[in-house]
Amino acid sequence: MMYSAANDNREVFYYRASWLQLFRPMTLTGTLTPILAGTGVAAAKGAVQLDVFLAMLAAALFVQSATNLFNDYYDFLHGQDKMKWTTDRSTAKGPAHTSVIYAACFLLIGAILIGLWLAYQSTWWIIPAGVAGILFGYLYSAGPRPLCSIGLGETVAFTFLGPVVTMISYVVQGNVLDLSISAISLTFAWLIASMILTNNIRDIKKDEAFRRTLATLLGRKKAVHLLTSLLILVYTTTISFIATGTLPVSSMITLLAVPLAVRLRWSFRENATRSDEQSAMKFAAWHHWAFGLLLALGIWM
Repeated sequence: MMYSAANDNREVFYYRASWLQLFRPMTLTGTLTPILAGTGVAAAKGAVQLDVFLAMLAAALFVQSATNLFNDYYDFLHGQDKMKWTTDRSTAKGPAHTSVIYAACFLLIGAILIGLWLAYQSTWWIIPAGVAGILFGYLYSAGPRPLCSIGLGETVAFTFLGPVVTMISYVVQGNVLDLSISAISLTFAWLIASMILTNNIRDIKKDEAFRRTLATLLGRKKAVHLLTSLLILVYTTTISFIATGTLPVSSMITLLAVPLAVRLRWSFRENATRSDEQSAMKFAAWHHWAFGLLLALGIWM
């Protein structure tokens, strides 16, 4: 059942929290850290163009921010998370529901313009990847069958916030794709998939009435086992790449993020409380920030 401000001319719904929270800044590491790492690998092979790096970062952040806005906009249309919205303007800090879609489109226009400039500066082959990223970012939440509602949320994030963004940040610096950057991008693929899966495990009970995420399809126990596997893969992949010389030895600094991974997994232990599960997303975001920044630092070092 769909219910929203758009379906009720008598009421306008406003976001209870601020614009900043609507953009979900803690999730933006999904774009920031792969770009830092991909650019770091490019720096090892030659000079890095600062303007290209900043443009790549801006375009990717615009697309991810727009995706976050679409997610809240369409979740409300699909009857979810209605507690985030209110008709009482005096208690709301954020925008009207109808304004969110315009903000998302504005961000995408900016991303497209920057993307065209990047293509001109590097290679036109990044345009199809950019178009696909925007399209799948929109379809993640939009339409009668959003990708996140049919168990494909982790797959979309795995693809576009792992290999795609990492490799594009490398290519726009004038490099040709190779096995090295493709392999390194996998660490970010496992990492972002673990964050999306964490969110879906936490929301299993809430999502059951609205959509079929991977967590609801697998069930809590199997979903937690998958999360454990993803977290292990983040570190085993990194260590194996260090052992083969694909990553520098300084990348061992990523092991400092292990306590956050352990704390994240502990949130879903067998006798975990609801409060523990709700805190899991916070630790997933912190883990992504910590591991991603440490890996980027290790590469740049």
